[in-house]
Amino acid sequence: MSEPLVIKSKDMVFSQIHPEAGGYASQCQAIGPEISKTICAGIATYDGCSIERKINYDEVVVVLDGMFRIRTEDNYSRVIEANFGDVIWLPKGTKLKYEGEKAKVFYGRCPVDWETRAAVADEPPSTEVMHFVAGDMVYYQMRVHEGGYSSTCSLIGPVISKTLGATVATFDGASVDWTTKYDQASVALGGNMRVVTGENYSKVLEAKLGDIIWLPEGTKLKYQGDRAINFCVPYPINWRSKNQRPRPPYWPASVR
Repeated sequence: MSEPLVIKSKDMVFSQIHPEAGGYASQCQAIGPEISKTICAGIATYDGCSIERKINYDEVVVVLDGMFRIRTEDNYSRVIEANFGDVIWLPKGTKLKYEGEKAKVFYGRCPVDWETRAAVADEPPSTEVMHFVAGDMVYYQMRVHEGGYSSTCSLIGPVISKTLGATVATFDGASVDWTTKYDQASVALGGNMRVVTGENYSKVLEAKLGDIIWLPEGTKLKYQGDRAINFCVPYPINWRSKNQRPRPPYWPASVR
């Protein structure tokens, strides 16, 4: 099993991608096959470019800066423009163009080795492209007995995806004990995020805006933070049903 780690934004090294697409685009893949066997994750930038692709991976994106644009559907007639904190779901098989104006985004993709896999056959995507606007997200308090305040907004679950999930969580003065039942890549969106792990909780991973945290399945930890906002991408999507009894359909969706 790989070790939990934090990749600081200031230490990331970017390489230009698709120079033929005009403008400028770059990428830093922080988590790849050398670390993960399930998902890859990193930071990408798009400024004045237009990168056309039929994607052979499922992808979740959150905007960190600037304006990120996706063109998709027939004749690229659907245009999605996303700003800070907005989340976009891109299912495998989607034909699209990546664009942006000084855009910086965090992405999570599955499978981890998509670059070495064959192109997608002419099968339609499992769902449409989805845009979750930050200002429309609804949060629910969690772990009310553990001090401070923590909340979560679950965006992408098994109804939408068969691979990756997506959740935004907040932690302020809280200390939430947990053991991951999934691999997870996350990026800090604000405040000071802390993951305390290791033997006797002796290892502290701290993340601020743009820093990425990798947590392999089976990591025992405490989630903490000071006005922290954390965007999380876990795999597999069905981790809950694999580890818990099914919850009845009359339970509120917020706690499923």
